[in-house]
Amino acid sequence: MKSVVYLIVFFLSTLHAHQTGLSYLQIQENTDQSIAVIYKKPLEDVNAQDITLRFPQTCQQTAKSDMSVENGFIIEKYPLWCGASGLMNQRIWIEGLVATDKGMLIRYEKDTHIKKALLRASTPFVVLNLESSKFQVFSDYLKLGVVHILEGIDHLLFVLSLMLLISRLKVLLYAITAFTLSHSITLAFGILGLVSVPATYVEAMIALSIVFLARELAIGTSHSFTKEHLPSLAFIFGLLHGFGFSYVLSSIGLPQEEIPLALFSFNVGIELGQLFFIALMGILFYFINKLLYAKRENFYKLLSYAIGSVATFWLIERTVAF
Repeated sequence: MKSVVYLIVFFLSTLHAHQTGLSYLQIQENTDQSIAVIYKKPLEDVNAQDITLRFPQTCQQTAKSDMSVENGFIIEKYPLWCGASGLMNQRIWIEGLVATDKGMLIRYEKDTHIKKALLRASTPFVVLNLESSKFQVFSDYLKLGVVHILEGIDHLLFVLSLMLLISRLKVLLYAITAFTLSHSITLAFGILGLVSVPATYVEAMIALSIVFLARELAIGTSHSFTKEHLPSLAFIFGLLHGFGFSYVLSSIGLPQEEIPLALFSFNVGIELGQLFFIALMGILFYFINKLLYAKRENFYKLLSYAIGSVATFWLIERTVAF
């Protein structure tokens, strides 16, 4: 296994693509100032140019790195020694990031204190002073929320299906508001541990919700129970999508001292990304209706089948994973 991992790392250093996923760096500083470092790089970035982590000059690696592949990540673990003062109030930075990269999420822990930061090409360094400003926490988790919703193809297909089913702007606003409210509730419940549902079941039900809407699109009847109660159904399905968001945020982690702020800003980021997607699709559909006026019904019929086919594939794939 180790030889395979080293081969992967070798290719990482020779290829020149950039990040498609978020990298993670966990730094645990113990009471004796010994430091344990865990660096996680997504396997999906196997063809990406590696980024270089820089510690202060006083820091030295005291043993060889332990390499492994687990849960979709290339994981490197190694110990550091940075002198008697450790890393407190020291700066670490990364090299090699470009503006289109997702960046690296840093977690620094010492005693009972935790410092978190999202490093990007525009802000490639952080001072490990154990205190993040409220604005920095808000900004970091806002960006993470926007990135997640724009990468969440299943969530976007659900919103797209809602848009296609609704002909009146007022009803669309009601449905999107209901969807937003419900997934905000279960996002909070999931993160705070008030409700726990297995992720595999939720992911399968999210796919099923898209299949359900795609079927309504394919039928094409102007009056049905679904179309007459879309805001209510959007609220119900939004509860499932909120749990999906909570699993992602749980894997990223929350700063213990700023949980409400981070949760709020992540949710705001999701809504901003969602509104951007709705606006973009609205403009696209406007031009499609102009260009394909005579054949637009055929186009939307094909689109409904495409959405349903993709969602059905997800449903089967996620159900098999039970």
